[in-house]
Amino acid sequence: MKYLPLYCLLLLVSISSRAQFDITGEGKLYPVKGASQEFDFGFSYIRREGSYRFIVGRYNLTVQTVPEKYALALILQNDQHVWVPDFINEPLVGFELKIENYTIRLYQDTETNPDKANFVLQLNDENYYFSSGPGQINFLFSEEGIKDVNVKGMFKPRR
Repeated sequence: MKYLPLYCLLLLVSISSRAQFDITGEGKLYPVKGASQEFDFGFSYIRREGSYRFIVGRYNLTVQTVPEKYALALILQNDQHVWVPDFINEPLVGFELKIENYTIRLYQDTETNPDKANFVLQLNDENYYFSSGPGQINFLFSEEGIKDVNVKGMFKPRR
């Protein structure tokens, strides 16, 4: 019984020290101009030099706790192409990303209306139509990593 407080302290330390993750993702970008490009994109929450770092793609910052979510912005321009600044600094006509149990794909559906790009964002088996304004892919986190991904600012057809 006299070791119970020590045991509780060790349990808390081990729980907080486990609150780290390193999630790698890979994909392909389809720029408006030029050939397709492979890229890496992931999330890390690691302890480094006494503080926690949250790393998203090529960006990182010091944080106190695991962020609740990260919003990946997709910006539609002139109904012709999409900008995803976290991936590349040029316009895209599509991309593919595989990260953990999620497959995310942006592509053009020119059969619907040949005069417009009509972008479709596919998250696993669900399709969302991207026809105006900015859109977001929200990665929601727990201490173990990605707990869910959802899409905002895009139209989802009814079944």
